[in-house]
Amino acid sequence: MDEYKLFKQKAFESIAKFEKRLNETCQLGWKPLSISSDHGVSIVLLQKTEKYNY
Repeated sequence: MDEYKLFKQKAFESIAKFEKRLNETCQLGWKPLSISSDHGVSIVLLQKTEKYNY
């Protein structure tokens, strides 16, 4: 079964810091599927994947 989570921008967090946190999370094996914005807050749908598929 696939695992999903919503990754939200924190209140008063800059876009640069949000992107850095998102990139760090993606390095742990999460893949972004969709991105949305709600009143200036970015929300990304992430899916858990295997980090290395050898």
